Amino acid sequence: MMKNIRPGLTAKIVTEIDLVREKIRVKNSMVYDVVDDTIILAQTEPPISKSMIDKEIIITYLVKQKDEMVRYGFPAKLKELIDYNLASGQQVKALVASGKALPAPYSIRMFYRVAPTGKSGLEMYVQGQRVNVLDISLGGAKFSYPGTLRLQPDSALMVRIEIDETTYQIESMLLRTWEGDNERFRSELGFASVEFVNVSRPLEHALSRKIREIERESRFRETFP
Repeated sequence: MMKNIRPGLTAKIVTEIDLVREKIRVKNSMVYDVVDDTIILAQTEPPISKSMIDKEIIITYLVKQKDEMVRYGFPAKLKELIDYNLASGQQVKALVASGKALPAPYSIRMFYRVAPTGKSGLEMYVQGQRVNVLDISLGGAKFSYPGTLRLQPDSALMVRIEIDETTYQIESMLLRTWEGDNERFRSELGFASVEFVNVSRPLEHALSRKIREIERESRFRETFP
């Protein structure tokens, strides 16, 4: 698959994955040159700073397989920021990265989040109690929960998700909990975020389909309020 990485290839570089806030930061780039395990890429906009040197980034790109485009990615270490001379003689800002891992299918939409409503056909239960899902993605969820639940950050948690009346159990990690701004309800209502640890293939398919459905519903409401 490394043979698909060539000069002129459009790339998307993942510079940050925040599991706590479920955010993924992606920047556009292009491959300038490839020499063994070293890849020279165009500097991004906004630019990647020197503080990222010696840190891991993920270089992703699209490959056509049969009738569809599949995104692949691999981790690499950012080695330096340089001035690079193109074949035309133009000097440009560039990134030098080094990576030996083989590319594997990679989804930069993994953390795309949607906010379900009570009519979306999606419910979530924690410790047997139904919680209010604020937003959900393939990577995890944020929810509010009654004060009677005692949740401890950095602890393993089994979550039950019901999608159109089909039940799925999923191992999760409780990333953080916090209180709301309204002091009146702080003892009655808490907020939490979880990371889904092992997403089964059936749940992945069902949740992906439901996320797309909720996204369409949201766009419809925005268009026809």
